[in-house]
Amino acid sequence: MNTFTTAYFRLRWLHLPAALLMVLLQRLPMLRAIVTTEFVVSSGVGSVLKGVLAGSAALGAVQTVAGATELDAGTGGNPGSATVGVAFTGGFAVVGAPAVPASYEITGDIPPGLTVTNISGDQVNGSTVTITGTPTEAGSFAMRIRAWKGPNKTLNGGQPTFNYVINIAAGGGSAPAISNQPDTLSVATGGSASFSVSASGDPTPTFQWRKDGTNITGATSSTFSIATVAASDAGDYTVVVTNASGSDTSTAATLTVTAAATVTIGTQPVSINPVVGGTASLSVIATSSGSLSYQWFRFKRGEGLRSLSGETGASLVINPVATSDMGFYFARITGGTTTVDSAYAILTVPGGSSRLANLSTRGNVPAGGELTPGFVLRGDGTKNLVIRAVGPELADFGVSGAMADPTLGLVPLGGSTPQLTNDNWEDSSNSASLVTTSATLGAFPLDSGSLDAAVLTSVSLPNSQGSKGFTVQIKSTSGAAGIILAEVYDPDAAGTSAQLTNISARGFSGLGADVLAPGFVIDGDGAMTMLIRVVGPTLGNFGVSGTMVDPRLEVIPGGQTFVVANNDNWGGTAALKAAFATTGAFSFADDGSLDAVVVVRLPPGPYTVRPSGANDGTGVILVEAYEVID
Repeated sequence: MNTFTTAYFRLRWLHLPAALLMVLLQRLPMLRAIVTTEFVVSSGVGSVLKGVLAGSAALGAVQTVAGATELDAGTGGNPGSATVGVAFTGGFAVVGAPAVPASYEITGDIPPGLTVTNISGDQVNGSTVTITGTPTEAGSFAMRIRAWKGPNKTLNGGQPTFNYVINIAAGGGSAPAISNQPDTLSVATGGSASFSVSASGDPTPTFQWRKDGTNITGATSSTFSIATVAASDAGDYTVVVTNASGSDTSTAATLTVTAAATVTIGTQPVSINPVVGGTASLSVIATSSGSLSYQWFRFKRGEGLRSLSGETGASLVINPVATSDMGFYFARITGGTTTVDSAYAILTVPGGSSRLANLSTRGNVPAGGELTPGFVLRGDGTKNLVIRAVGPELADFGVSGAMADPTLGLVPLGGSTPQLTNDNWEDSSNSASLVTTSATLGAFPLDSGSLDAAVLTSVSLPNSQGSKGFTVQIKSTSGAAGIILAEVYDPDAAGTSAQLTNISARGFSGLGADVLAPGFVIDGDGAMTMLIRVVGPTLGNFGVSGTMVDPRLEVIPGGQTFVVANNDNWGGTAALKAAFATTGAFSFADDGSLDAVVVVRLPPGPYTVRPSGANDGTGVILVEAYEVID
């Protein structure tokens, strides 16, 4: 028996304590070898070592037995292999330790494009670690791994430290290359700006625009646009183009923001009344800090608003003039990023025939008050009329606060007793004819059973040279307040000897829905000259109290929002005084009164007179529209 064997058998029978045996095993390589061999055949020493291991496990440390733990990189191995631009999944776990790890510390280099699942700072809770993503950069990346028994790097652990390496090969594509750089721009405030770049690369690159080095949220296409430039948009713009093989950054494109160009109209186009077959010219004079461009537009009944092809100069010339050219014209002027519209000019032609075919007034009647629209008829014989006081039916048009039960009376001018009255329209003896006649006039129908008031009647006139006026008195049967629509229709054919020549409405005019707003319709193929007045202060001379202090007026084509004529203070001009005399309108004693008046020639169509008070003033007004005989 040799010395090696003898030593072994002596140790075997010594029954040494486990701790001492372990010291010997650690200090004597020869004995370590002997014991390792003996473990295979000897259960005694094996039991001793099992006891040692059991005692070590009781300490609870992952690293207690040096060399017992290892990093298991699963099927991916360590080092792992990946390719730029190709999806990668890998991971690892520390195994072989007496306790299963509950957390890891990960430091070193995590490959760009890859993410450690659920990592927070440098730690991951769990028994395993997963790494996923698509690498964006080639190279060898080493991560340093430590395992811990408790979560959040607590309890025993932290030794030994393992390396987990991922080797990333370059992809088969090409890095991005910018072929067209973004251009520097100078844009006026309110204008638009657009930067664009062209780039190639495999795979197709992505884009991220930056302003002064900071990423712009959502700017991830090859073009970046600013719809409305503000002063704060000035700066340097670049774009970073990226794919799996690399990235490229554009040169800086500077956006300079300048003050917006101004457009000032010095001379507005003027309304004209050329003869058919002649030449008509409308002009506008404007100035700007930038270059000017023009586009003329026309609005006419039945055609709507449209741009006039080829009419892009400061002047619009029509030759020869036709009746069909009647309408409202304006120029749209652009200077830099600023666009303004000129005032509307009215083009009418002499000749043709026309008449006032429909009169209406919408107003808010106060409690215990009344709305008193009026009209004047010229001619002889008799005149058929449809007169309506619509309240409840207005609810179908979304009008709130309409008068619940109106009543109407027709009173000859200068009289006090109505020559006819109506409370509910179906009580009229000729209600069936009223329905059919109203339908031919385009009047909206009244519901059966509604409490609206309406009549179809005939009135007599004095003679062919005379005229006769009437007032429609409208009030609530209960005296309650409410909004009312008063209408007077001429159902007779055009060309009859008796015609409507004047409308008026007196009442309180407030704000919004409470404005007293009369309207009229010019029917036929000829234009009509109208004298339109909103009388406020002068009513005080007739004993009317609570009048509007400073009324203004605007004339608006039916269904539109643009104004074709307006006035604030009438000014006491000779031309207006002559129109008063011609139409029989009462005169104003004070040339400096703040009443509003216009004389305007209008093509056929519907119109609304919109009064308003300066500084949102309200009060009682008289609105009048007279036909001026040319």
